[in-house]
Amino acid sequence: MHWRTWKCTWLGKGLVAAVLACGTVSGGAQPAYAVSGAEGRGFESMVEQFHPPQTLTGKGASELEQLAYSLGVQAYLYGYPLLVMEQTEAEMLKSRAPINRFYYSDTLASPAYRDIVTPNSSTLYFSAWLDLSKGPVMLNVPANPSGRYYTVQLLDAYTNTFHNVSNRSMKNKRGRVEIAGPSWHWKTAHPKIVAPTNTVWLLGRVEVDGKQDEGQAASFEKQFTLKPLHGHKELQGMKKLSTVLVPDLTKQPLAFYQAMTDAIKRNPPPPGDQVLLDQFKLIGINPDQGFDANSLNPAVVAGLVRAAPEAQRIIEAAGSWVPKANGWAVGYGIGAYGDCFLERAVVAYSGLGANVPSEEMYARADADGSGMPLTGKHNYVLHFGKEQLPAATGFWSLTMYGPDMYLVPNSLQRYAIGDLTEGMKYNADGSLDIYIRHTPPEGNMSSNWLPAPEGGFHLVLRVFAPKPEMLDKRYAVPPVQRQS
Repeated sequence: MHWRTWKCTWLGKGLVAAVLACGTVSGGAQPAYAVSGAEGRGFESMVEQFHPPQTLTGKGASELEQLAYSLGVQAYLYGYPLLVMEQTEAEMLKSRAPINRFYYSDTLASPAYRDIVTPNSSTLYFSAWLDLSKGPVMLNVPANPSGRYYTVQLLDAYTNTFHNVSNRSMKNKRGRVEIAGPSWHWKTAHPKIVAPTNTVWLLGRVEVDGKQDEGQAASFEKQFTLKPLHGHKELQGMKKLSTVLVPDLTKQPLAFYQAMTDAIKRNPPPPGDQVLLDQFKLIGINPDQGFDANSLNPAVVAGLVRAAPEAQRIIEAAGSWVPKANGWAVGYGIGAYGDCFLERAVVAYSGLGANVPSEEMYARADADGSGMPLTGKHNYVLHFGKEQLPAATGFWSLTMYGPDMYLVPNSLQRYAIGDLTEGMKYNADGSLDIYIRHTPPEGNMSSNWLPAPEGGFHLVLRVFAPKPEMLDKRYAVPPVQRQS
């Protein structure tokens, strides 16, 4: 997962800065009109009247191609999370559970778990995809007398987290919550959540206090249920979703923009995004009319063909641009992205399903305190002073990932370590040392060992239900220190 520690417009110089500044649209060439000269006309009407000619040669073609390239990069960054969500939904509906039904996992995530990247291995997951276009759905929440941590995260079609139903919000009591689409408005006897889009992903997490608690946690998890309301019958068959695979665009880069246009029509974005979508119409992305590559000017096609793979490379590289402290990037503002579309795309790529920090705070490291990449060729220690230990009303964990951002196999079958780890040894002064290495530490410190692969790896620190002092941007995760 990558984090919103940059300003939305922090991204360097030149074209990269122009095409990536959140909420703005800039390009190498200006369109063939001036907004300031449009007396008495709205911007949208001007876009509708602007039609690039079918053929252009010379300088005009070059400028139009550059404009299409610039807008195409921005459109890709904007639409990438939407298509990742559709692709994830299609796979889960096919292999997990039908629409408006929960799928429950009854074991902690292991290296075989591939539903999402960077899964945690401290909670059970349960999830459902909702289609609210035909009516609302009731979420039934069980009583929680033991005070077990849980949350049901609600994400819209654009990966924004818009609500969490948690042990804190429900005060550990049994209850019902109606989840309605953006066009459904009525009074109800139960709490109601209005979703920004008709497609909603429910991603649940339930605390597991050690392997011996897995069975009880699974029984509790399965008491969360869903029921469509107002005569809304369970949808049969598959929803019509995008089939384009991202980022596999080498053979059909224009397919992305086709799929993106269709997905926007199925789940319209918030009104504030309209100014951006109006400019996308210049390159054929028009949800009202559809995307037709055959009707585009060849210069526009050429610009889009360049833009799609380049935008994918930007997404994959952008994580390295995030400022870090002690080698850690802390996610103070992820989960709900506003107009920071690059950040939204980066998290969809490397940490799909990331929650908001008030519910789950993340910090990620791929380098030690001196800035050198983490690798199993070396031994490390992460030392928390007594006052540096993460403060949570839930719990905290440190998880190991390989270069592909999935869990790493190891002989101990330990993929995370934290305050729920049985037998963790604290120092006499209350501090804690976690040993991060490929081979076991010497002595009797295996209880504090987080096994690493032989090659490169990433670490993610999670704080579930962090206390307020963790969120004021003054907390610093201590550096991962390489041992001699």
